[in-house]
Amino acid sequence: MSGKVPLGLYLHVPFCRSKCPYCDFYSFRGDEAQMDRYCAALSQKISESAKAYNRKADTLYIGGGTPTSLSADQLRQLMGTVRDCFDLTQIQEYTVEAGRPDCTDREKLEVIREYGATRISINPQTFSDEVLAAIGRRHSAQAILDCFAEARAAGHKDIN
Repeated sequence: MSGKVPLGLYLHVPFCRSKCPYCDFYSFRGDEAQMDRYCAALSQKISESAKAYNRKADTLYIGGGTPTSLSADQLRQLMGTVRDCFDLTQIQEYTVEAGRPDCTDREKLEVIREYGATRISINPQTFSDEVLAAIGRRHSAQAILDCFAEARAAGHKDIN
């Protein structure tokens, strides 16, 4: 790594389809226009940061909120900017939270894989439909299992 300090990047996507009552992370329900503006601003910041740091990224984590609240095109923009601006050839881990099966679909899973993520996090919270309903999650336990199966079918091998 040419003696430079390791570079770990965290990109925050603050959007969620709904706010879970137990969640302390900064997140809110955004509309399409807000998400477009956010992705454009974050892409600009990524570009500026890449020029300032001028080195390879060792780790990258896209979290939130729920990054898969973004559309497939918005994920392409964001992850494409990262790929264009940072050398990811020696990345040790590149994780994207795909934490809610109610907003994670096959196309988004394929985009995440195509743009270089080496790990995704599905975050089931629980496999009890009753508990899921009580904590404000708007999906079933079966949806979690289906999302996991879709992630495998899309080529993801490291799934948390």
